[in-house]
Amino acid sequence: MLEIIPCKTIDASVRLPGSKYIANRLLPLCALASSPSALNNVVDNDDIQAAIAGFSALGYQLRLSGNRLDIQPRKQALSQAVTLNTLHSGTFSRFVTDVAALENVAVTIECSKKMATRPMHELFSALRELGVDIQSDNQMLPAVIRGPVTKNSCQLDAGRSSQFLSALLIIAPLLEQGLKVTLVGEQVSNSYVDMTIYWMNRLGVEVIRDDNLLEVKPKQNYQGIDVSIPGDAVSASYFMGLVGIAGGRVCIQSFDHDSLQGESKFYEVLELMGMRFEKSDNELIAISDEPLQGIEIDMGEMPDVVQTLAVMACFARGTTHIKNIAHLAYKESNRIKDTAIELQKTGIKVDYGDDYLVIEGGTPQAAVIETYDDHRMAMSMALLGVKTNGIIIKDQNVVNKSFPKYWELMSQCGLDSNEGILTK
Repeated sequence: MLEIIPCKTIDASVRLPGSKYIANRLLPLCALASSPSALNNVVDNDDIQAAIAGFSALGYQLRLSGNRLDIQPRKQALSQAVTLNTLHSGTFSRFVTDVAALENVAVTIECSKKMATRPMHELFSALRELGVDIQSDNQMLPAVIRGPVTKNSCQLDAGRSSQFLSALLIIAPLLEQGLKVTLVGEQVSNSYVDMTIYWMNRLGVEVIRDDNLLEVKPKQNYQGIDVSIPGDAVSASYFMGLVGIAGGRVCIQSFDHDSLQGESKFYEVLELMGMRFEKSDNELIAISDEPLQGIEIDMGEMPDVVQTLAVMACFARGTTHIKNIAHLAYKESNRIKDTAIELQKTGIKVDYGDDYLVIEGGTPQAAVIETYDDHRMAMSMALLGVKTNGIIIKDQNVVNKSFPKYWELMSQCGLDSNEGILTK
């Protein structure tokens, strides 16, 4: 239990941890490379630890020391069946499923109860079309994957997660015949696929895209890379939210202005709400000296900052309409319904549907906030306590999934908290 202590006007500076989104992609890309890689500014969170353990179980060589991750080419393929556990990580679950499909032996993928409820059917269908045998009781994890891939084309519905497409692209250069993926339906979170393709390019692999057809030609190899991972765009959103609600300014260091990730443009959404921003080479200064204003906004390409925006909307004048967010129902929690329920606890008027949230600004009241085992629920809802007494986060440690230093950095910026408020 953690009670948030309301704070005064903010005047602070914070350095972002490395992007978990980039790290999650570079781990499999570098593991599959033909030469060594060194990744610096790697955030040491639960998801990264799960990925390191999982790829190590497949025989890949990864070693994390501090915030540096060294990755060596694998010496030999698996000779016997293995089991690995993806815990809560959706990204790792999707990526390692495809990497496991490269093997000639059975790979059993286990996971947490939460991950066992998240979609995998579309990815399984594509892999089966490629000749992979998959045993699963309910088209979700846990599952047994038995490769190898024997065909070079498939269809994919990426309407519930862009990770399905990224996973297929990541293994494509390792396939003897290359890969052609035809997208069916409407794809979500295009910027995340763009990010995957960008880093594939950086490691020497070309992806050809023609409308709904993506192709990776055969006989390409990933080459190792030595790189420092840029700051995490979604982590930045919480500090923008902090100053947006409290007022004042915060300098966000190691901000990646060149990021392809949709959430890196979240500050443009907040400009519409009345905040101001100053940019330099690797910094973004967020300034708030006027009341926030409600807006209507399409957040389809910024899914992981929707909850931050929703909390900020509680303190804005007027109504905020957040739309095109249907895919949020399939994240670590149902981030549409569950976000609405928790905000309603504070007395804020919230309407929601399959693909929208409508929030009427007001004055939030004390409440005990459930996190639904969702790290972003804890981090975003904590911002309710910036101006509200009695906001209690029931499971503060869930932030370890992505941002273990969240509470520490928030405290450095002026938002403190007390542990052990409740005993039940």
